[in-house]
Amino acid sequence: MEKTATKNISISGSGTSSGGEYNQVKVNGSAHINGDLKCEEFKCNGSAHIEGNITTGTAKINGSTHIEGDVEAKEMTINGSTDIDGNLSCQELKVQGSSSVKGDLKGKEIIVRGSASVQGNLTGDEIDVKGQVKIKGDCEAESFDARGNFKIDGLLNAGTIDVELLRHCEAKEIGGENITVKKTRDSSGFKKLIKFFMSNHNDQLTAEVIEGDHLYLEYTHAEVVRGNTIEIGPGCVIKRIEYKTSLEVDESAKVGAQEKI
Repeated sequence: MEKTATKNISISGSGTSSGGEYNQVKVNGSAHINGDLKCEEFKCNGSAHIEGNITTGTAKINGSTHIEGDVEAKEMTINGSTDIDGNLSCQELKVQGSSSVKGDLKGKEIIVRGSASVQGNLTGDEIDVKGQVKIKGDCEAESFDARGNFKIDGLLNAGTIDVELLRHCEAKEIGGENITVKKTRDSSGFKKLIKFFMSNHNDQLTAEVIEGDHLYLEYTHAEVVRGNTIEIGPGCVIKRIEYKTSLEVDESAKVGAQEKI
C-alpha cells in the first residue's frame, strides 16, 4: 500500500480516536475508533472496536478486535480473537486464535491453526488447515491441505485436495484434479486428546458428490464418486461410482452401483 501519514496512534489505557490515515496504530488497552482507518501497521494487544473499514500493510491481533466494516491487508496474524462484519482481503493470513468473517474471505496464502468461521465464500491460492474451519458458502483454491476439522456448506473446489482425517470433515460437493483423503496414522497424545473430547465424532469425510481426475479415498461417505482413476480404500461407504479409466475397491469398503463411462 502507499505510504500514509507519519502520525501514530498509541492507546495504553482506555481511549477513543477518530479514523484517518496513520503510520502506526497500537492498542495496549481498550480503544474505540470511529471511522475508516488507513495505516502501515495495526497492532492490538488489548481490546479494539473499529466503526469502519481498515486498510493496512500489516495487522497483528494478540487481543480482541471487532471491526464493523471491511479489512484489506497485505499480512494479517490473529493470535487472539477477531470479528469482522464485512469482507476480509489479505495476501497472507495466519489464524492461530479465532476469527469470524461475516462476508467473504480472499487471500493468496491462508493458514489456520486455530478456528475460523466465514459466512460467505473463501477464496485463496493456498489454504492450509490444521485447526477448525466453518464456511457457509463455497471454498475455492489452487491447493487445499487439511489436517483437522472443516465444514463447508457449499462446494470445495481446488486443483489439489489433500485431507488427513483427524476429525469429522464435511462438504456438500467436492471437485478437483487430484483428491486424496486418508485417515491419520498419528498415535500421539494430541490425537488421543482430540478423540477424548470428540468421542461422538468419527474420523470420516462426508459429501454428496466427489468428482476429480485422480481420487484416492479412505473413510469417506458419499452419494456419488466420479472420476478418471479411482481407488476406494478402507472405511468408505459409496452409493454410486462412475469412472473412465480404472477403479480399485478395498474389500472392506461398501460400494453400490459401479459404472464405467
